[in-house]
Amino acid sequence: MSGVPPRVTLCAIIKDEADGLLEWVAYHRLMGVDRFVIYDNGSTDGGRALLDRLAGRIDLTAIDWPSGGEGTVLSFPQACARLLSIPDPRRFDWWGDGAIGPQMRAYNHFLTYYGAETDWVLFIDADEFVVSHEGVSLPALAARYGEDPAAGAVALNWRYFGSNGLQAPDGRLVIERFTRCAPALFSGHVHMKTLARPAALDRMVIHAGRLAAGWRYVDDQGRPVDIRDLAFTPAISHARVQLNHYSVKSRAEFRRKQARGLAPYPDGHPEKWDGLDEDYFRRQDLNDEEDLSAARHAAAVRAEMARLLA
Repeated sequence: MSGVPPRVTLCAIIKDEADGLLEWVAYHRLMGVDRFVIYDNGSTDGGRALLDRLAGRIDLTAIDWPSGGEGTVLSFPQACARLLSIPDPRRFDWWGDGAIGPQMRAYNHFLTYYGAETDWVLFIDADEFVVSHEGVSLPALAARYGEDPAAGAVALNWRYFGSNGLQAPDGRLVIERFTRCAPALFSGHVHMKTLARPAALDRMVIHAGRLAAGWRYVDDQGRPVDIRDLAFTPAISHARVQLNHYSVKSRAEFRRKQARGLAPYPDGHPEKWDGLDEDYFRRQDLNDEEDLSAARHAAAVRAEMARLLA
């Protein structure tokens, strides 16, 4: 297998995100993702039909993934504790136990049933785009990280993008419309997401996973890093890679995000919509600096979108 690029799969859960879904898939296809496993959490906006259409063109598996667990009152910390207490996650019923919440269940279902089919897996959301500052594909990046035999997972730090003052979509791509962001050293950028070898993951939470013995997390530069609270790095590194996080988009799109609620919680959970308010928008509507690192790919992304629907 020497010289063969590692296979990278993208695993995500979506709900009512059809508007930007084709762009997000096309963008990450251009980044070298060759398989998508997408869990659909009850979309009613045509997103599932789009996934089915794409599945006829590319290696994409779409899985109906209802929330389950209505009325369950486990908080997010309690759900994490429950997940971490499971003796053998590969033998757990990820379909049947709704108390843990749909996102964590989906990620660990992936590890159980699809993890052995890929070399690396990227766990991100549909409002997150991986950017390589060196123009390197995800398989090439994974190969580079994989040169360290103990590197089991890579922490990709967020970069928050604001609304650019937009009130509604205007026909342009997400990566074209939102080009202003928080300063590079904004404290919130210690948030991270994970690119990992499935074989190294004992189980996956949301931002980070618990690694099996003998494996470690590294940052985007390949340096060993300790992950705090399964979500944060001790320092911010965007030297090679950053994860553009379009967390609010325009005002109209933020209202749709409010309607969807928080992915970690099942429908009917009392905390499903906690914090998705005007204060959330103000905190994350960060437009201090310009960053065109994703926007420069707009023409190629539009061409790939057209190809996928041809």
